[in-house]
Amino acid sequence: MPSLDIITSAYNEEECLPELFRRLSDVMATESNYDFRVIVIDNGSIDRTWELICDQSEKNAKVVGIRMSRNFSLDSAFTCGLDYATADVAIIMTSDLQDPPEAIHQMLRKFEEGYDQVLAKILKRESVPFLRRMLSKIFYRLANAMTSGMLPESVSDFRLVNKRTYSAIRRLRESHRFLRGIGAWVGFKTSQIEIKRPPRFAGESKWLGMSFFRVAGVASKSILAYSAQPLAWVSFLGLFMSALSIFALFLLIIFWVVFGVPFAGFGSLIGVMVLGFSLTMFAIGILAQYLGLIYEEVKQRPLYLVTETSKPLEIH
Repeated sequence: MPSLDIITSAYNEEECLPELFRRLSDVMATESNYDFRVIVIDNGSIDRTWELICDQSEKNAKVVGIRMSRNFSLDSAFTCGLDYATADVAIIMTSDLQDPPEAIHQMLRKFEEGYDQVLAKILKRESVPFLRRMLSKIFYRLANAMTSGMLPESVSDFRLVNKRTYSAIRRLRESHRFLRGIGAWVGFKTSQIEIKRPPRFAGESKWLGMSFFRVAGVASKSILAYSAQPLAWVSFLGLFMSALSIFALFLLIIFWVVFGVPFAGFGSLIGVMVLGFSLTMFAIGILAQYLGLIYEEVKQRPLYLVTETSKPLEIH
């Protein structure tokens, strides 16, 4: 009988966890051919989340909880779960029920067809405001273009990975965790299922509660962490501006020889200077982003810290 670890992260989800456990129990009862275990990561909650996880762990031998020392990123929490995974198959999902547990059936059927990864592609995000949906589309278009089509559009963290896939993912320990990018990079035989993302079962969305600037910062780092193309763009921009400057200077020399040097031109000179300064700052900004990513990597800090577990566990 193949084993299956369901990995989910909970941050102040006391209202969602009882329903999550109930619906996962229904899935496990239906999929009797699999030996399930549910790994729930308490990602620094300050409500009753950890208490509910421990209660469920006491009642159900198939549930285990891991408590992190503070709130880390969602991807770091999922990485923690993968580090403790031992099953033949692992499924990563959020605990707010926007990743519907019933979709696990579809994922398992794809796995049984021989796929190493099964990704959930979101068809509709009706609970997400229009502006955020548009920004999400822009992000995926940019990420897809900069990674040569490596990152599929509208895929989520909700996915199935077999043991050789998540073992490969565990080997990649970069500080800026973007599991969708890491999963795409490791490759292996991949398929997709299509789902409609329902509204949150209860509580407030942590992602929608983030400021626009923080979301933009996370998105830009996620792209830059998996593509060096912006550096090439800076080089080509410098080359283009140099060629344009030489061409403009050549035309001005001809103009000066034919018509003489006019007194007017202060506005055009200021405009060119401002444009050049703006492009220079833009290029420096991109370089600074990469420098920041390098700075985070060389510190080699742990991706997360665990304070306790509801049952004895070994990290792998």
